[in-house]
Amino acid sequence: MTISKITNDLKGYDKFPPVDKWNPAICEGQEFYIDREGSWFYNNSPIKNIKLLNLFSTVLKKETDSYYLVTPVEKVPVKVELAPYVIIDFKINDDSVLLTTNLNYEFILDKNNSTRLIKYGDSYIPIATVRSNIEGFFNRNTYYNLVEIALNNEYINDEIVYIPSNKINHPIGKNA
Repeated sequence: MTISKITNDLKGYDKFPPVDKWNPAICEGQEFYIDREGSWFYNNSPIKNIKLLNLFSTVLKKETDSYYLVTPVEKVPVKVELAPYVIIDFKINDDSVLLTTNLNYEFILDKNNSTRLIKYGDSYIPIATVRSNIEGFFNRNTYYNLVEIALNNEYINDEIVYIPSNKINHPIGKNA
């Protein structure tokens, strides 16, 4: 899987090509990994090129609990420690919350792009569905700012701290 090959394979597609419709054979031998901080690695070397990471993020596909980089002709496994996207900012509009990721993508919390709490270590952390079934986690600053807004507005139901968006309460933590 080379950058020029990926770029060629994706010519003519919008920002997010229809990876869910592509099922090429798995191409082994290359190792992609996304760590707990959202850093990407290829064969244990950090990938620093943001344009390349943005390109890779457009061809991510999740099947069951596994992630892949997919083109019409290749499918490469990606090991993901927590989630591929990092949610780095937010904006509260009239009745919705717009979230921004580290990979140049924005989305609104709604029925298709909601949050859930997962057990990670000794605590529960929120994970958001960013697009399709691909997820993102909140960086500390964004998480703490959302929790502060939720607590100040008493957005708590049955010990679950939430943030409302599009008439849905999206869980972001547990009240201790």
